[in-house]
Amino acid sequence: MKPALVDTNILSLFFRNQSLMIENFNAYVKEYGKINISIITYYEIVSGLKHRDAQKQLTSFL
Repeated sequence: MKPALVDTNILSLFFRNQSLMIENFNAYVKEYGKINISIITYYEIVSGLKHRDAQKQLTSFL
C-alpha cells in the first residue's frame, strides 16, 4: 500500500460505517499510523458535520 491523500468522499463513506472503508482505514492506519487529508477536505468535513449538527461525529473527527 502506498501513502495516500484521503478525499472527502472516502471520509464520508467511513463516517457512514461502510465495512470496506473501515477495513481499508484500519489497514492504512496500521501501516502508516495516521491518515492524510488536505485542508480543503478538513473544511468540507467540519462544515458538513456542523451543518448537520452532528456533534458526536465532529468531536470524533477532530
